[in-house]
Amino acid sequence: MVLMASAGARLRRKWALGLQDAFAIHEVSKRVELESAMTNSQPAVLLLDSDLPELGRLNGVPALQRLSPSTKIIVFARVDDEKEAISAFKAGAKAYCNKDIDLSLLRKAVTVVQKGEVWVRRKTVSQLLAELTSIHESREKDCPALSEVHLKSLTPREKQITLLIGKGASNKEIASQLNVSERTVKAHLSAIFQKLQIPDRLHLGLFVSRHNH
Repeated sequence: MVLMASAGARLRRKWALGLQDAFAIHEVSKRVELESAMTNSQPAVLLLDSDLPELGRLNGVPALQRLSPSTKIIVFARVDDEKEAISAFKAGAKAYCNKDIDLSLLRKAVTVVQKGEVWVRRKTVSQLLAELTSIHESREKDCPALSEVHLKSLTPREKQITLLIGKGASNKEIASQLNVSERTVKAHLSAIFQKLQIPDRLHLGLFVSRHNH
């Protein structure tokens, strides 16, 4: 189920128009309704209007995530703001989008985050990686470091793909460069995530950046 949270009926209708033929939809317009739906329904994806009354913009995201840890949150803002985008990801969001997003891209974003990946504009990636690197380094004493042993478990092809992810390449670009299908790239990525104990491609890029591999 996709939960849509916005006080704006027009925005909710727009979201529904782009998703209703592929996803079960539930709408809320108030924070209290949102909290109830997150607790009782445990939606797969939450489309969250950052202007929702009483949300406190991004300040409310961590609390919502705690109500339903498995829910992937997509934050929507009126104006693209790089600093706010970084803050959204740091708060736990899996995507940050403009409210005027094209419906085809909205559907793609929902599909991507539902699979456990992140939806981020390319120009935001480098800044986001820098922010996450800083966070990880500050917590390094509390979090076990990934071992070189994990890297040695990768096949030559998996190492190639890991390096390309570190350079910001998309699955399509990797498939083209290595002359394989996108399905093959996705299969390799699943194996890489498992071997390196990394949850998604964003953290894989962070790993490559941190260790200069």
